[in-house]
This record gives sequence, structure tokens and C-alpha cells, in this order.
Amino acid sequence: MIDLMKQFNDNAADAAKRVGDLNMKTFETLTAKQSEIINYGIEISSKNAESLSKTQDPQQALAMQQETFKAYSEKLQASMKESADLLTEARDEWTVIAKESAKNMAESNKQAMELNKQSVTDGVAKSVEMVEQAVAKGTEITEKAVAAAKKAS
Repeated sequence: MIDLMKQFNDNAADAAKRVGDLNMKTFETLTAKQSEIINYGIEISSKNAESLSKTQDPQQALAMQQETFKAYSEKLQASMKESADLLTEARDEWTVIAKESAKNMAESNKQAMELNKQSVTDGVAKSVEMVEQAVAKGTEITEKAVAAAKKAS
């Protein structure tokens, strides 16, 4: 039973570690994506401001802003899709870990029930044996007492 509890605890600790590692990896990747998109936004804004300062034509300035906005929108959209894909992948991995943990828990419970059943069976057998020994000893003592009483009379 101690081995079973150790195995159960080891499985739980392993699952917790895997979830922690997955959470950290997901967090780090999402943080890097956010930093990347923020840096890109700053970079493109600086380039846009520089370009706008060099033009006097309002139509050209508007076209440059539209181009900047389009480029940033495309980059943001790609980043959001990558983030969604990452989160979907993480969810799938969490699901695998949860299913493995449930399977391990069910197996541990099954083994515990078998051990408990065996323990109860062994306990009942030992109790029956002890009662049989007590009855045999009581019968022996009674027979000796009857024999002694017959001898004395």
C-alpha cells in the first residue's frame, strides 16, 4: 500500500511539474510575442513619423499612413493567429496531461481497492483461524475438566 501511495504521489507530482513547465513555456512564448508586436509598433510608428516629416503632400501622407496601418494590422493579425495556435496547442497538451492523470488515478484506485479487498480477506481468514483455535482450546479444556470431574467422582 505504501508503494501504491508513493506511485500515486509521484504521478501527481509529475503531472503538476508538466503543467507548470507547460504554463511557463506558454507564458514565455506569449510574452515574447507581445514584446515583438509592441516593438514592431514602435518601430513602424517611428518610421511613419519620419516619413511624414519628409512629405508636404497631404495625399502622399495619407497613403503612407494607410500603408503603415495596413502593415501593422497584418503583423498584428499574424501575431494573434500565432498566439491562438499556441494556446490551442497548450490546451491540447493540458488535455493529454489531464487524461493521463485521470487514467493513473483510476488505476491507483483500482489497485488500492484490490489491496484493501485482499487485506480484508486476509484479516477475515486470520480471525476465523483465531476463533477456530480458541474453540479448539476451549473444547480441549472442557474435555479435560469433564474427564477430571468424572475421575473425581
